[in-house]
Amino acid sequence: MGPLEGIRVLDFTRVVAGPLATRILADQGAEVIKVEPPEGDLSRTFPPFRPEQVTPYFAQQNAGKHFCSFDLSKGKTPDLIAELAAECDVIVENFRPGVMAKYGLDYERLSEGNPRLVYCSITGFGQTGPWAKRRAYAPIGHLESGLVEYDKRKNNREARQPSLVLGDSVTALSAAAAINALLVQAERHGLGGHLDVCMIESLIYVQEWVSTELAGGWDTTNGGFCHESPILEMPDGALWGVAGSPVAWFADLAKAMDRPELIEDPRFADPEERELNKDEIIRMLTEWAASFQNFDEFLFALESKSPFTAAQMVSVDDLASSNWAEHRQLLVETNTNLKIPARNAAGADIGTNGRVAGMGSDNEAVLKSVLGYSKEQIQALREAEVLVSGH
Repeated sequence: MGPLEGIRVLDFTRVVAGPLATRILADQGAEVIKVEPPEGDLSRTFPPFRPEQVTPYFAQQNAGKHFCSFDLSKGKTPDLIAELAAECDVIVENFRPGVMAKYGLDYERLSEGNPRLVYCSITGFGQTGPWAKRRAYAPIGHLESGLVEYDKRKNNREARQPSLVLGDSVTALSAAAAINALLVQAERHGLGGHLDVCMIESLIYVQEWVSTELAGGWDTTNGGFCHESPILEMPDGALWGVAGSPVAWFADLAKAMDRPELIEDPRFADPEERELNKDEIIRMLTEWAASFQNFDEFLFALESKSPFTAAQMVSVDDLASSNWAEHRQLLVETNTNLKIPARNAAGADIGTNGRVAGMGSDNEAVLKSVLGYSKEQIQALREAEVLVSGH
């Protein structure tokens, strides 16, 4: 059950951006039929790899789907897929522009006679334009969206990639949101459409400082951006982070530390001087934080006397074992005993059933339930090498 119960999705996506988008739809109750090529989704091979088992990486992005595998190079396959598509509300693909059209599986063909169809194409640079044919992975998106340059310039450090594929994850959220919007349109007005979701646009959309940059930026500290929030190293090596800029909000910090005299100190009297003496401000803040018996005492003092708040740096393992994670039911076990994130929103029966399976495991079940194929028809497709199965 779920808010998208009754919606059927045909999923031709691979790795992260597309699979995460369709997993969100599955979590919301949609029936998602994942179609893999003969070699399978690349993420089935990501470490840690366990022979004859689904990898954790693949499981996280694909739980809750039905798993089919068809060989598009076989002559009968495009017709089979078109037949399946006719029974679906949504199609999601993340091939380069033109690939689906080559097999007659583009929006123009599949929407004939089905104006309600929601067809979502996910790429790096979009379906049209001078960069449309370029290959794009998350590291490319990070570089060409301004994300890496901004981090380098604002943090005054060497350029580096984020440790996560933010470009893919952000694009997945963009795609899922847009698909849901068109599903509402199809329900109200009987008209779906072709969504052109691209990584660069998705990354630009979520970078909250883009308009500020285009308006000329700022010379002094702003106080509200993440790069201005310090991380403090305690004497025991623990890392505590403060949300907010001690440089911009120095008067509040001085009062919280019971050192109001620092407000009139020439080193801290105006934003320019504070920026020059930022290291001293961080040193004083770290020394004050270290004077408390534990983090909870520091957090109470900080929040009760100032607009700041703070957090401890924890690992994913730390978070997963916390009382908060247990209360929120943050994780769920798959049928293969892997722990994965349960959902991206609580409520309305949103969340995964945790089922994962090998490539092509549901070929027969899907063809029977969706198309009403007989055992003989399915066997003929096997013999024609249209259907593929594996781990």
